[in-house]
Amino acid sequence: MPLTAAVIGGVQNLVLYETRARYFLVGSNNAQTKHRVLKIDRTEPRDLVIIDDKHVYSQNEVRELLGRLDLGNRTKMGQKGSSGLSRAVSAYGIV
Repeated sequence: MPLTAAVIGGVQNLVLYETRARYFLVGSNNAQTKHRVLKIDRTEPRDLVIIDDKHVYSQNEVRELLGRLDLGNRTKMGQKGSSGLSRAVSAYGIV
């Protein structure tokens, strides 16, 4: 069985993060040892653009990724909406 299929079948926890341009859906197994990330484009008004990099992240790797996304999406201090990445929703499944 491919590693990708095994990880998708074991996703227990989902967290949705957002920036101005994208949503990032981070899924992990119950032990929080394997993570997957889906990038969803918010700028395309007519098409649903979802990017799956097929990489299985460790807990440290996903923290580093989210930290880089936060820093890379911040605006200058003092401007309205200066946060780069914000946590929108946490869940334990998709209905």
